Amino acid sequence: MQTTQQHTQTVETTVTFPLSTRDPFHHRYDRDETIGVVRVAAMDHFGVREEPGTVYYLTDDRHDDRRVEDGETIGAVAGEHDDLRLTLVKDLVQG
Repeated sequence: MQTTQQHTQTVETTVTFPLSTRDPFHHRYDRDETIGVVRVAAMDHFGVREEPGTVYYLTDDRHDDRRVEDGETIGAVAGEHDDLRLTLVKDLVQG
């Protein structure tokens, strides 16, 4: 007898930002939504904006803080899980 594991259509997403004193950002997203949408919403929550010389991106806490690209879907990053834990990272660009 085979068991088929079903996932919810949404993923409970949490984003932390170590440079902020604000509470983590929480939102439930559809699995087909992109990481870029999460990043923009999290940046708004933490009150940060893109500036010349800085780049913001998200890392996946479950997978050794792998940088997650804006075009990836939440479902692809979450995989079999119904929750996703990400970290907002601010990088200074030299140049």
